[in-house]
Amino acid sequence: MLVLFSLPFALVCGLLQGAFWLRWRDPASLWWAAADGLGAVGVILLLSKHWLPALIARSLSNTAIFTSGLLVWLGFRRFAGQPLPLRIFAAVSLVYFGVFESLRSFVDDLAPLIVFASFGHGISRAGIAVDLMQAALPANQRRVRTVLVTVFVFQALFYLFRSVTAVTVDSGAAFLNTNGVQSVTVLVIFLSMLLWNAGTLRMVSDRHRTRGAVPITA
Repeated sequence: MLVLFSLPFALVCGLLQGAFWLRWRDPASLWWAAADGLGAVGVILLLSKHWLPALIARSLSNTAIFTSGLLVWLGFRRFAGQPLPLRIFAAVSLVYFGVFESLRSFVDDLAPLIVFASFGHGISRAGIAVDLMQAALPANQRRVRTVLVTVFVFQALFYLFRSVTAVTVDSGAAFLNTNGVQSVTVLVIFLSMLLWNAGTLRMVSDRHRTRGAVPITA
């Protein structure tokens, strides 16, 4: 049920990020809007496992969700004026897809897939937290930055813990029907999405209001 509720919420977040781009023309908002949209597409594909081949419903869907995290990362780097490693991130996404598809095709067990996917998500969240801590931001945005760093550090630790505990997952279980720590993953994703979207919207608004930017009303 929470997964179904998260889908329209992700789309609403994406629309809000797009609206903020129209208002303030901050390129970071487009990256974050794309992240919300791609994450929603990934979940839709994941829920379509009964109608789509496993290559799409499992490997491509999980790659889309992973790549959405990289888009969040790119948004923060763009907001902070840091270089965008587009080719590196594109290559990482392709490697992720290749490894995930290989594991799915040759290993008849859910646990290795969770280990790999969770490790990838954990590393990307840790990268976001490190970059965000190092970003040169004005004093009025540092409190929001502290909250966001805490969110991504928590996510990184949760995913790495999830990766370690994946050995407890039944080999025949489905991604969205697991027990224990695995079952709270959707809740963590939902709350994290709520917090990072709220934080980024606040940061963009604060930046341009402080600069005295005039919103575009055309």
